[in-house]
Amino acid sequence: MIEIPGPLADFVSIADNRLVTDTLRVARHFHKRHADVLRTYDNRECSAEFSQRNFAPTEYIDIQGKLRRMVQMTKDGFMFLVLGFTGSEAARIKEAFIAAFNEMAAFVRTEQRGLLHDLFALHERERASKERASTGSHLMLERKATKPAMEAERYRLMAMIQPSLFD
Repeated sequence: MIEIPGPLADFVSIADNRLVTDTLRVARHFHKRHADVLRTYDNRECSAEFSQRNFAPTEYIDIQGKLRRMVQMTKDGFMFLVLGFTGSEAARIKEAFIAAFNEMAAFVRTEQRGLLHDLFALHERERASKERASTGSHLMLERKATKPAMEAERYRLMAMIQPSLFD
């Protein structure tokens, strides 16, 4: 799980290995009622393909314990939704959201490079272990003992890396 640094968590989050925001955050930061933001979402005129790629209707539980509707969205979905919001406050917040998405994307890329570095280091340790094991029986026993831990580490790293390779 990637931990979101500092104030970025107030703007964006990670869901299914994608950077997203949602209609609740949009309403809060633009000082609008959530119902009004949802109405803007409901009245959007975009292609089904764009909508499917950039908007994900979901639900949350409000402070009264009731299930309520909200919509998660990508950076592109956010821009499409709020493009019509006007005023200097709206412009300032649009810029802040764009900066937050870009900062988070850079953070995720840096995190990804760290995971790839770990994977390459593991690969090198495995190669060296196999090479040592071929030189003697006592080293082969050492290899046998360390192999399960290396395999577990490989599966862990691959699970963290693989989903985001295709975004």
